Amino acid sequence: MENKKKIVVVGTGIIGLEHIKAIEASEHFSLCALCDVNKEKVSALAEEYNVPYFTDYHEIPSSLNADAVILNLPHFLHCESTVFFLNNGYNVLVEKPMANSVKECDEMIDAANRNNKILAVGHVQRFFNANRKVKEIVDSGKLGKLCMFTEVRTTDYFTQARPKWFLSKKTAGGGIVMNYGAHALDKLCYITGKLPDQVNASCGNCKNEYDIEGHAQFMLKYPDGLSACVTFSAYSLSDYDTVYYFTNGALKVSDSRLLSYSTDGTWCPVDVDEDGKYMERQLEEFYNLLSGKTADIADALYSKNIIRIIEQIYQ
Repeated sequence: MENKKKIVVVGTGIIGLEHIKAIEASEHFSLCALCDVNKEKVSALAEEYNVPYFTDYHEIPSSLNADAVILNLPHFLHCESTVFFLNNGYNVLVEKPMANSVKECDEMIDAANRNNKILAVGHVQRFFNANRKVKEIVDSGKLGKLCMFTEVRTTDYFTQARPKWFLSKKTAGGGIVMNYGAHALDKLCYITGKLPDQVNASCGNCKNEYDIEGHAQFMLKYPDGLSACVTFSAYSLSDYDTVYYFTNGALKVSDSRLLSYSTDGTWCPVDVDEDGKYMERQLEEFYNLLSGKTADIADALYSKNIIRIIEQIYQ
């Protein structure tokens, strides 16, 4: 067995903890350090996993050698931290969305190219087994041609539990479209292999104390006739259904997990093993990318296209 690649996790929130668990289960990576501004939290985690910790990521490169870093930071720090680590010889896996603007994406891509390092983005929903099953069915053609996509996602976005940086355009880059739209757009681009050529949208906010959108609808049109309509509401309820309409039937994914299909108006379940190992699959594909192999993980140029579409939605 080859030596494992050393990897650092910066940001130990909910998603950061999922990355740590994936690393612990990996055959190819070993956790070599943790970083978080919350000293009490990160020191306890570091003791649990028997690794050093930092409260300032700028101190990491001069203190230890590592192959890669996973960045789980507020959106406005994605560009700054990514460029810093690329300039210091680290390969980077940064959480989605890649950055707050196409301009920042270009800065990150330039740093990766200049330093001959790998930059990938954590569009993790492509590693959910239900979404992978959708792609398999689309590619097989067994339900005919995919002609429409709809997604409705509603939630109470403005809760006290949500970190405040999410509720500012300056720090989050936007609201529910930047956060959840990145998932919807990645599913579309990953499953179809296509980019839209027309974007129409409407966004607004009925909670006037925030400068981000709390509700949005956008419609995408593709050169081959495929259309997609996405509806987000951040004020109440909790619903999350994605439906793929084909010429010979339809597929529905509920809460990113449950899959069913219909050819006659009756929804029937599809057997999908939801093993919860999506972060492990993403990390495996990151390793493949580092190793020069074909990889399903979102690379930087692809992820920049997601931000470009989000910018068009806001415009």
